[in-house]
Amino acid sequence: MMQLRHHVLRQGARAAASAPKRLGAAAPHTATEKPILSGSAAVAMPVSAMARASDAATAAAVASTRGPPKICRARAEGRHVELHFEDGSGYRFHALWLRDACRDDAHVSAAAGERILAATPVVTGCNGSISAKRVDVEGDGRLRIQWDDATSQDSTFDAEFLRTYGTVVAQPIDSAVQLQGPDRCTHDAEWLRPYSGYPGIKAPVRDSMRLWTGASDEFTFRQYSFPDLADSCVNLEMLQTLVRDGVVVVEDMPEVADASALIQFTDDYCGSLQKDPAREEANWKITKKEGAQSISYNKDARLNNHTDQSIPSHGAVGLLLAIHYVDGHGHNTLVDGIAAGEALRARDPEGFRLLTKYACDAERDYIASRVDAAQNHTNSLLISTKYPLLQTDTDGALWRVQYNEVFRTPSTLPYDVFPRWYEAYQKYVAMLHSPEF
Repeated sequence: MMQLRHHVLRQGARAAASAPKRLGAAAPHTATEKPILSGSAAVAMPVSAMARASDAATAAAVASTRGPPKICRARAEGRHVELHFEDGSGYRFHALWLRDACRDDAHVSAAAGERILAATPVVTGCNGSISAKRVDVEGDGRLRIQWDDATSQDSTFDAEFLRTYGTVVAQPIDSAVQLQGPDRCTHDAEWLRPYSGYPGIKAPVRDSMRLWTGASDEFTFRQYSFPDLADSCVNLEMLQTLVRDGVVVVEDMPEVADASALIQFTDDYCGSLQKDPAREEANWKITKKEGAQSISYNKDARLNNHTDQSIPSHGAVGLLLAIHYVDGHGHNTLVDGIAAGEALRARDPEGFRLLTKYACDAERDYIASRVDAAQNHTNSLLISTKYPLLQTDTDGALWRVQYNEVFRTPSTLPYDVFPRWYEAYQKYVAMLHSPEF
């Protein structure tokens, strides 16, 4: 969780949050994932539930804090292409991978988001042993490859695209290239790998997270000044701290009357927003409304502690929820859901097993739940899901909490399982709302 003065961003698998009262007149907020904190605004990023960015996107998250990488040397090596970047990294790519992965205008229609079939290797009959005939780094920094295959036109690549995918698909090679200018930041993106969302991915190593409870008086959340995040190394440190602790505090946010500062923060320092498909705007605007039917807009109603994207919307699970209190403030609570989950495992192993094995039924109508919204939510979207409230990897390590009482639907658990599951469910929910956590 990240507490921003004037902003709040929360992330999902680790923390659960609630807003007992929503007093802000307008709170543009973006769907990403997790709890809120108290104060004029907060950014919560409970660490164990950041779920689906590809490994390539994971690497990009680190690269984005350093500015676009540049290719300083490129060489065609038959069925391989060697690239060296100014950050000191070097990679050997399969020529065939490059031919197949090309996303320039000659190979992919940007407007339709589709491959151009007449240019794709399987349609053109491209030889699997294709080689790069010539490689050049052009004036704008893009890489151009001329192929030895008569059916293939030239391919061009953005340097950042290649640097990002290099960590995933290419063979690392020693690079004699010296870094340009001072470099205090690490390039290791392994700390983000647990959040890639790939099947079989492992949870974060337990020692890589600092779990906390309501009684953790000695635990203080790291604070950052918004202007300082312009330093790429400070930005990277903030993200790594956020993943480790689940919470950071960001002060000195710009005074604005709209969502511009929130969007600037997420775009420049967190990887941009995940757009809700039910509305045009990237951010969600919450305005208190007398007699509101939805608890999200009712200033007098209390939300249970919850993970915001308890029902994944459009495929990818968001990692952060950012809230900007434009007018007024909110009273919120934040819980480390992983800490509570591990405590349940220690105190009631059978209850923990039930919550990790059996699914919870839930449903959200993205139009109906915004019935009191000030925005025009026009696109119908109804999501029904079944998932365990506590989710573990193949080694049994807890990596995500997915819970929101508002959207639970009648359970479909077997007759003999339901009473035992519900007892464990009540115990965990009580822990989430107890002073202990």
